[in-house]
Amino acid sequence: MLSSGLALLISLSQIASAQSLLSHLSEKATIGENSTLLTGDLTIGSSGQLFFGSHQPLLQQTNTLFNIGNYEGEAGARIYLSVVDNSNSHGSRGFLDIVGTASGSTEIVLDLFNGWDGSRIDLARAHSVGSDITAFTMQEFIHNHRIAHLDTRIEGNDRIWFLAEQRDDCLPLIVQQRNNTLVVDNSGGHNFVHYTWFRIDQFGHETLIHQGAHGTGLGGVFNVGRGSLNPLNTYHAIVIDQHGNQYRTCPFNPTIFVPNTRIIAYPNPTTTDRSLVVVEVETNDEYLLANGIIIVHNILGHRVGETRTNGHRITPIQLPPVAGTYLFHFISGTVQEVIRIIVY
Repeated sequence: MLSSGLALLISLSQIASAQSLLSHLSEKATIGENSTLLTGDLTIGSSGQLFFGSHQPLLQQTNTLFNIGNYEGEAGARIYLSVVDNSNSHGSRGFLDIVGTASGSTEIVLDLFNGWDGSRIDLARAHSVGSDITAFTMQEFIHNHRIAHLDTRIEGNDRIWFLAEQRDDCLPLIVQQRNNTLVVDNSGGHNFVHYTWFRIDQFGHETLIHQGAHGTGLGGVFNVGRGSLNPLNTYHAIVIDQHGNQYRTCPFNPTIFVPNTRIIAYPNPTTTDRSLVVVEVETNDEYLLANGIIIVHNILGHRVGETRTNGHRITPIQLPPVAGTYLFHFISGTVQEVIRIIVY
């Protein structure tokens, strides 16, 4: 049984010397203002409460729990989160980043900043196929005259739970991929077979821009080619399912991402008995994540491992239990970076 005062969650600055093996939270615990790495499966019991207490301007980046393992929330489990405006930052990755699967039912209790404009805010991500859609829930509430609710989507193998504005007459299904592509998320129990895309320019003129059929998953792709989507335009689509029912997606305004990538690895240094190292790629370029390769060499130049990111921002790598220096080569397109890891 854990109390709120127990230092069981360890900031990244402390991670080199200890990694938490927490398995079950039955009372209260708090994540502070630093990112925290948790090794092993995590269950929050029916009376368990986890608080994310940071109100820093870059909350989505500084106040995050990385769980290398599977997550489960028993009925009654709660996570309390304060979300501040981080619209000027990049790489928003939510408050809970799970390398394994997420299951059960955890209620999110949200304290949302006053200026929320209805735009999407990612709250949790699970990196393995098989997570429950209902692993996280949230009661709808009215904020700034908007109805805020929790929704979920798929990106590659990842399932993401995010805050969105509820609109009764449309479905929030459009997802942006890079600066030139929009897709319709067809993975939430729908079976759309036809998509018709429209663009509304800044003067209010609507134009039919694309129509066609695609399969399951992320379908209805609209791509502008080598150019970029215009952030002054609004896009929406009419979708039809296998029964002939017609729906309208919610209006979507694209964001032009400026490549801004940071690659870190931790713990560093680490020890031979704790030689699991996490590589984190902070970027807003989904293509870079989808095509990343991490090649590991020892100091003699011998290759000891190779791992693909496969769209994940967090990639755990198990080093040999041998002391020495290891070089992590991250390669994706034109981006190449080398990180030196010390094992003692």
